[in-house]
Amino acid sequence: MIPIAISTNVEGGGEYAQAVSLAGGAPRLLAFDPESLDAQLDGAGGVLLCGGGDVDPGRYGGAPELAAEIDPQRDEFEFALVRRARQRGLPTLCICRGLQVANVAFGGSLFADIGAAFGVPTAERHRRTRSGQAERGLIAGHEVNVDAGSLLARIVPKSPIATGSRHHQSIATVGADLAVVATTSDGIVEAVEARFASPFWLGVQWHPESTLELDGGAANAIFAAFVGAARGVRAATAAG
Repeated sequence: MIPIAISTNVEGGGEYAQAVSLAGGAPRLLAFDPESLDAQLDGAGGVLLCGGGDVDPGRYGGAPELAAEIDPQRDEFEFALVRRARQRGLPTLCICRGLQVANVAFGGSLFADIGAAFGVPTAERHRRTRSGQAERGLIAGHEVNVDAGSLLARIVPKSPIATGSRHHQSIATVGADLAVVATTSDGIVEAVEARFASPFWLGVQWHPESTLELDGGAANAIFAAFVGAARGVRAATAAG
């Protein structure tokens, strides 16, 4: 099985590790230690950046009072991680916070809070709760419209995609090295792809790891394409 480097604060990797395993990858959990980044990536076929707390608004000129659960150590590590993965040509999948990290790392900015920027109704569509907990399944009305011809459209040909969602921040200005390829009808950026050369690079704002059995195969297709690209890169490297 192809090793997939996973950056998350979820113990054991949770649903992220499970989704990678189901797609044929071998999860390798990373420590938030920039000094050992290269050693941790050695032998990995791909990189997965996962959900979590907010990116420090100081990194993009945002409002600090609107952010929560900031982890400076994780920020430092994951900014270095997404850049190093690009340098190494590693297939990369970024989910929720991971997409936001990548966007800021490549020069973009975020809305520090969707409610403050777009209003409460929009915020509720992107972070619905049940019994005080964020909804982990599909959210009615949270459908992602995908640009034809994009990598995401090739992976999941059917658009719109029914998805889940649990975030209060989103992309404001997209990084120069990234391209927006999917949005919701209320204007929230839901997926970005690389403008730079890469065997596979995709960032999604929703949580496909939580909807593997709920969305008609879209989430499974995303993880299968990611792990498949990692397998192809490792095979090409071994052959060369």
